[in-house]
Amino acid sequence: ACSNKHYGEPWRLLQKNLGVDMGDGWETARHPSRPSVLIKNPETHLIDSPLMDWAILKLGKIAEKGVARIILDTKHFRGNYPESVMLEGCYAPATSAIDDAEWFPLVPRTRMSPDSEHVFERRKEQLQHSTRAVTHVRLSTYPDGGVSRVRIYG
Repeated sequence: ACSNKHYGEPWRLLQKNLGVDMGDGWETARHPSRPSVLIKNPETHLIDSPLMDWAILKLGKIAEKGVARIILDTKHFRGNYPESVMLEGCYAPATSAIDDAEWFPLVPRTRMSPDSEHVFERRKEQLQHSTRAVTHVRLSTYPDGGVSRVRIYG
């Protein structure tokens, strides 16, 4: 499930190989209600806007003991990467339960860089709720943009 697949399908985020080009990732269209001038929150220095897109991804294997490492890759997205992202997890072994799942943050809303791998590790205390079991993740991009790959290691 996702909110927008204008330039790409979210399943591409889970491919084993590195992204080949921008068409090999998930990119959303610019929001039609996006203002011409974006205001930044003075405390977080991130865009202060409710505009965002999301994609829910089912993990290939349940992370029973939680998540040890996450890589969010913006490879090939140089001018159209998201300003920031948030990654949440849930435990819903029955796929039908996803609508009622309790989502919890794994990576809080964090600034992204173009054409880069962003690595977050439990041992460096960069993850939240990292010991909770996870079956699905929800990637939210603010306000829009493209991501090449999402890697989750248990």
